[in-house]
Formats: sequence, C-alpha cells, structure tokens
Amino acid sequence: MSNIYTEDAKKFNLHLDWNHKTKEAYLYDKKDNKIVQCKLCPRRCLIQNGNVGFCKVRKNIDGILYALSYELATHVTIEKIETEAIFHYMPGSNILSLGNFGCNLDCDYCQNWKYSQFQYTDPKFINRYTSDDIVQIALDNNVNILSWTYNDPAVWFEFVIDTARKAKEHGIKSLFKSAFYLTEEAVEQLCEVIDIFAISIKAMDEEYYKKFTKGTLPPVLKNAEIINSKGIHFEVSNLVVTDITNNMESYDKMIDFVLNKLSPDIPLHFTRFHPDYKYTNVEKTPIEDVNNARIRALSRGLKYAYIGNVFSGEGLNTYCPNCKELLIERHGLYSYLKDNIDVSGKCMKCGYTTNIVMENKNG
Repeated sequence: MSNIYTEDAKKFNLHLDWNHKTKEAYLYDKKDNKIVQCKLCPRRCLIQNGNVGFCKVRKNIDGILYALSYELATHVTIEKIETEAIFHYMPGSNILSLGNFGCNLDCDYCQNWKYSQFQYTDPKFINRYTSDDIVQIALDNNVNILSWTYNDPAVWFEFVIDTARKAKEHGIKSLFKSAFYLTEEAVEQLCEVIDIFAISIKAMDEEYYKKFTKGTLPPVLKNAEIINSKGIHFEVSNLVVTDITNNMESYDKMIDFVLNKLSPDIPLHFTRFHPDYKYTNVEKTPIEDVNNARIRALSRGLKYAYIGNVFSGEGLNTYCPNCKELLIERHGLYSYLKDNIDVSGKCMKCGYTTNIVMENKNG
C-alpha cells in the first residue's frame, strides 16, 4: 500500500504531549527513511516520521510507532453487561466499561463521535490510568468483567492486551465490543486475553461500508469467523438504519451470514439507529422495523434474536428455543432470571440446554 498520512497530530486542540513515548505499538513494520507501517487494522497505514495514521492516536516518532493514548481513558464507568448487546453471558452482571478516544473508522452516524473522532474530544474528559489502576477499581467494586467499549477499543489495542492479561491474574474477565475492523494478526492476539466479544456488523453491503464507515466489510466478516472458530463466547449486533438497512433484503443478508458462516446458536441483536453526528436527516428507526428483523431471524432458523436500543418488549427477552418458555425477562438494561432456567443455562421445563453462561468461571 502506498498511502502515507501527513496529518500532524499537533494541530488538534488537545492539551497533551503528542511527542511522549508512552508505549511502542505491538503491530507494525519499520520501513526505509524512518517510515513505519501499522498492522493493527486493514488500512495498514504507512506513516512518515512525525505523523499519525487514520486513527490519529498512533504516531511515528523517529521511526518507531507509538500508541499515544495507551494509559488515557475518557470513560471508567460501572454499567450492566446488557449495555454491550451481550445477553448470554452472566445476565445482569456489572461490568467496568472503559472508553478511550480515536477510531480507525469514521461512521457518519457515530453515537460516540465526541470520543471516537479524536479532534472533538474535550481534554477535561481525559484521565490517566495504569493497568493496575483499572484492575484495582474492578476489585474495589466487586466487578468481575472489564468491558472495552465506547469509541472502539481497536485503537487502544496495547492497553487492552496488557490490562486484560493482568486482570486474568485476578480472575477478572474481559469483554471487547468492537466494529472488528482489525487485521487477522490483531484478532489472534486478542483471542489470547479476551473472554467475550461483542461484534458490531454495520451492514452486509460493501458499498455501505465504504460510504458510511470509511472502512470495508470483508475483514469484519472474516474476523467474526475467526472468533467463531475459537469457541470464545461472542454475540453479533447489526444496526438497522432508517431508509437504508430497514428492509427484508438487508435482514436476510445478515441472517444468512450468521446461519451459514457462524452458527444458529449465536445471538443476533438488531439495533435501532438514532440520528447523530453527520447523519441527522432521517428519523430514528421504528421499533416495528427491528421487531420485524427479529421475527424474520427466528422464522429462518436462528435460535436467539433480539432488538436493541429499546426499553421494553418481548424482543428483549430470552425464550427457550425448544419449548418457547420465558427464561429471562428484560426491561431496559435489567435482566430478571425466571425459575425456568437453572444455573447451567438449562430450561427446567423441557430440559433444553441453552448457550447462556450463568456463572463466572474464573481461570
């Protein structure tokens, strides 16, 4: 690839030392003339000395690529695991949600654009934390799951790897919520430390990806297949966008991918879009549309399909795929386990064993 980004990070109005050498990047190659090539995401940015890549938080300093935002966080918040479109892993559990800034995509409708788009991030929301700090906060609050989320933890790669590894020493799990625009090499390294993946697939259309996310679709799909092959718990979410992907053709493409390339056991969440950032000329997705997508998925053979960004409704609940008994009822981000599901995730009415992880199995 021949793209060389010449944008200087100093021009952005953040009161940070953008020449500090916090952490050398894990995935990059050194080229001639102090040029480096990042290997974190499919862009594989070629970066001249003194410049940054597309994400604007990985900088070439004297021929070495540094992760500038390594120990810098914008969010450290206790939330529910359902926030991350994860319904089948420790339902109702508290998580420590961790957010950074910068992104390797630029989605027109981004809901976290004040953080994902580096230049809009207010310095007053940026604080420094070490891996030890994060682990200690989790321990102090009796939280057993770290959730790497918000902007997209892809560009926080080194800090995620280091902190997740340290968290494991204390029996703390890690959840990685991402658009998964990463190289296969990056995904393989994440699989060594991450216990739960929440994979956001924006649409099953390459032109859509290029236009609305500034990325490409094939690497995302390939990465989802890699995770599926590892046997690591993961769930998929698909954004239903008004006037673009709120149609049966889009639903079927998404359903086909999960059925044919992943597994009918993988939970699929159809999430409502709301206008934001650069894409505000359409209305929020009607609830009827995400409900229709869910019904379509179940009728075509998926065992678990849900709706997202909705406060209530049966589309949030978990039912036994075999006898249709209500196992988990949800309102907002709160889950209520029914007597019909046991500690192993089995339906007590018919004996069907779901893939719901009910216990935090450390180690």
